[in-house]
Amino acid sequence: MRGSLKKKLLAVITATAMAVMMMAGIVSAGTTYTPVAGTSCAFNKYLIVEAGEKVPTVTFSFTATPGTGRSISTSSNDVMEVLPGVGTPVITDVTFGPGDSTTDVTTDLIDIQRAASDRAAGATPANGVELESGEVFATKEATVSFAGITFPEPGIYRYIIAETQGSASGVIYDNDQDRVLDVYVTDDGTGTLVVSAYVLHTDDDDVAISSTMGSNDVQAAGEALADKTDGFTNEYNSKDLKVEKEVTGNQASRDKYFAITVKTTNANASDSFIVSLDDDNDANTNDGNADATSGTNAATISDNAGKTNPQTVSGSELNSGVTFYLQHGQSVVIRGLAPSIEYEVTENAEDYQSAVKSGDTNSGVIGTVAGNDKMAVAGFTNTRSGVIPTGIILSATGLIVVALIVVFGIVFFAVRSRKRYEEE
Repeated sequence: MRGSLKKKLLAVITATAMAVMMMAGIVSAGTTYTPVAGTSCAFNKYLIVEAGEKVPTVTFSFTATPGTGRSISTSSNDVMEVLPGVGTPVITDVTFGPGDSTTDVTTDLIDIQRAASDRAAGATPANGVELESGEVFATKEATVSFAGITFPEPGIYRYIIAETQGSASGVIYDNDQDRVLDVYVTDDGTGTLVVSAYVLHTDDDDVAISSTMGSNDVQAAGEALADKTDGFTNEYNSKDLKVEKEVTGNQASRDKYFAITVKTTNANASDSFIVSLDDDNDANTNDGNADATSGTNAATISDNAGKTNPQTVSGSELNSGVTFYLQHGQSVVIRGLAPSIEYEVTENAEDYQSAVKSGDTNSGVIGTVAGNDKMAVAGFTNTRSGVIPTGIILSATGLIVVALIVVFGIVFFAVRSRKRYEEE
């Protein structure tokens, strides 16, 4: 009997201990989180270029650092606490190139903040990209990796994304080079942490608390978080080079093709440039006026006949020298050159007198495609003139006229003499 009572008492004590242990486990599970690993997010990089030009080869880099936290007093129920970011996320570089496609189609989903030095005002999500006439843009994506970073508690973790300002010629960088990235970590209701959202915006606004004491995705003042953005914007401010030919003189052949060579010293070897040979019916572009293939005629030497004028050239080719074949009044336009590019234009004038073409906006065979003008112009005027000699040698036409006069005179006097003879 006593043994049975002891067994029952031991069972009760054991059951009570197990219950206490289980309750302790439940309490522990409800108050201690397992840190959640960060994932990744992405933002867009926009590069605005002129229509009718290739996208330049240029790389953009970014850094991510923990932002400044916003500690809120316990009495505040208007603004949520913002925590400094944890760790250092890694952002991939973005590289554009001549093969990238462009568009001028804008949507409300695209937000581009224009550079302060640019001509257009900043855009907002309400009106999308604000492009000027003749502008297009290319888009690439940068990935922000949170690999190796864990978040220990629910909250808003803030990072500052900064664009590294490079030295690429012609690139206008965003006047606001920083963006704010907020990472929202939440409890999914089961005591498990999840990364639920990434929000990129331009200012480090306070985040308002909703009626349920959660994030309301608005500023503390209750206004919508209108500074949301989806990336960074840069513009490529390029230049064009026009090369033209003029022929003058009474001994000059205006149908003759001359070889003119353009050579640069510092073009990006991997860049590609469009060469305009004719009017593309776009008022926003500079156009050339040349034959795709030079013709064959008596005035053109064989080395210049039947030669192709290229419609695209690489930076490497320009640095080595590219030859074009032009007649009087013809020209080519190389589009999309960086403002720092130095060029030299030479020609084979053959037996013509060559001079720098007057009236050029950037006269000279050596120059830089810089300055305020969109297009630099270089060219040559070739002259071949002769003095027509006078002397005892007459032209065939003159001899014929003289002969006719002589014959007419002989006939006239012969007829007159015969009449006098008959009258006598």
